[in-house]
Amino acid sequence: MRAVAGALGRIPVPLWPLTAMISVQLGGALTVPLMAQVGAATTTSLRLVWAALFLLAVARPRLGSGSGPRLLGGACLGLVTGAMTLCYFEAAARIPLGMVTSIEFLGPLAVAIGGSRNARDLLWAALAAAGVALLTRGGGGSSLSGYAFAVGAAVCWGSYIVLTRRVGETFSGLQGLTVSLCVAALVMAPPVLAVHWRSIGPGLVIAMAGVAILSPFLPYALEMATLRRMQPRPFGILMSLEPATSAAMGLLVLGQRLGPLPLAGIACVMLASIGAVAGTNKAG
Repeated sequence: MRAVAGALGRIPVPLWPLTAMISVQLGGALTVPLMAQVGAATTTSLRLVWAALFLLAVARPRLGSGSGPRLLGGACLGLVTGAMTLCYFEAAARIPLGMVTSIEFLGPLAVAIGGSRNARDLLWAALAAAGVALLTRGGGGSSLSGYAFAVGAAVCWGSYIVLTRRVGETFSGLQGLTVSLCVAALVMAPPVLAVHWRSIGPGLVIAMAGVAILSPFLPYALEMATLRRMQPRPFGILMSLEPATSAAMGLLVLGQRLGPLPLAGIACVMLASIGAVAGTNKAG
């Protein structure tokens, strides 16, 4: 862990969430075929269980030494994490992946706009919003429940950004993340796996272990480390690259091609992210 921390220390902080985005979108794309076999709830539960086990092995938290408010904060983050993951994949089962990611991005965008006191930041947020609108117009699908789940994921993602920073400030290392993912796994996995255990084979369990490293284990750890060093507002704007990474993984892994409107939307969110990060660096 010290070697990993030292390596991260030599990498610019804005690249940490970029790595997290690539990892989470690759994990999401690899999950889509598995989800078609056993459903969103089952794959989500297995992902969370494996991620919690990985973190328990790495972080080895001492829960007995934690105060009540700290543990409550970690538990709240866990509930939000579980709900966000489930909503995302329930939406992905009903509407195209690129559209889900675009709608989900409204959560970080709301965090960015809500905390802004600078007109330039609002301009970058508006440009990112225009990009999301173009991406949405270029998608397909007509499932109202899919849109509802995507909006739910957006609400959870915005809450996740705020809670992750608070938990990261009160816990050291990966302790807070471990608590949150253990809570998410304990709340979601038992009822789901008890119902669907007959459809779960050894191959699926092993596959989900690999996917859980890509998402949520690696990206959540990187995002928590980032939010210890970056305010939620610039982090939320930087995450506007998420639709672009989603589109790239959709093309490379699932063979999904995008038309002119989605490509224009990707250009908008990338420009907004570059502008936001440049402005933050100058301010620092």
